[in-house]
Amino acid sequence: MRAEPYTLLDDHPSMLYALGFVPHTGLIDPEIMRATLRHVLEVWPWETTWGWDYPAIAMTAARLGETTTALDALLLPVTKNTYLPNGHNRQTASLPIYLPGNGGLLAATALMARGWDGAPAHDAPGFPPGGAWIVRHEGLHPMP
Repeated sequence: MRAEPYTLLDDHPSMLYALGFVPHTGLIDPEIMRATLRHVLEVWPWETTWGWDYPAIAMTAARLGETTTALDALLLPVTKNTYLPNGHNRQTASLPIYLPGNGGLLAATALMARGWDGAPAHDAPGFPPGGAWIVRHEGLHPMP
């Protein structure tokens, strides 16, 4: 039996995580990943995602030098990218606390603030340049 190549547009856009959450290994073509990122941002049904998907998308965008896209992913105004006043990443009424979303947000902002192996050699390489964001951090090490 032969299955046609296709992408299921539900749940996690996990094809992006091979260059983002996972460091660059040389196995992923950055331009193909950039096209994949743009495609996901254009067509993905966000209601099928989970809270940790947005930080993972941001890490991919940051590693590709798409810093505005990285920030936009962290701030995407969709239900499962909601953080309550107490800091919890709310998913649904029955899942008001989703710790993978919280951990993902911390990992993404650390990567964007401190950088990664091979990141541009300036402060906060994952944030848009130009001074619109003042990023301060201490004690962070670059991610692989």
